[in-house]
Amino acid sequence: MTPPNLLAVFLACALAGAPALAAEHGGGGDHGGAGGEEKKKEPPKTEPDMPGLRKVQLRKPLPPQPKPPVVEGVKGVENFCGAVASSAAATRLSWQEERVKALQAQMVAKIAELEAKQAEVRDWVRKREELLARANESLTAIYSKMKPEAASAQISAMDDDSATAILLKLKPAVASAVLGEMSAERAARLSDLLSGAAAKSDEKKS
Repeated sequence: MTPPNLLAVFLACALAGAPALAAEHGGGGDHGGAGGEEKKKEPPKTEPDMPGLRKVQLRKPLPPQPKPPVVEGVKGVENFCGAVASSAAATRLSWQEERVKALQAQMVAKIAELEAKQAEVRDWVRKREELLARANESLTAIYSKMKPEAASAQISAMDDDSATAILLKLKPAVASAVLGEMSAERAARLSDLLSGAAAKSDEKKS
């Protein structure tokens, strides 16, 4: 038996495997065509663009709250209490200073008001004394021209101070005549007042 021709064997194998190879390549082409016809996938929609969903507003985080001071041990308690006491003392001192300033302002205003009242009273007293002086001068002139009996009756009806003031301004002879017409008791009392007034007048002059 002669060995087969190698070229013939190769051709036979190629012809036998051609249909399978063609079928395989045909299927791959169909798959590739189908893959080419598929639409490109769209990217997923973000949350704001998705219909039917409600937007939720996120709250801002709260700022960190200060922590209370930590007091550790007896020494820490003493320091804390000392700081609180110092602050309270400073606050009380400031309040007292403001109160003192307010009271001082009120006192100054009250003093100014009293000084104004005193000036008004002094002016009124001065005017009254001037008026009384003019009146006494007029009365003295009138009583000096009256008869001793009539002048004595008028002066006896006055109080001791007024009677003494008029008798001091009368001439000594006229004053003696008026006193002579009065009762002994009233004349003695007025004479004592006249003596005292005269002594005081002499002391002022000296």
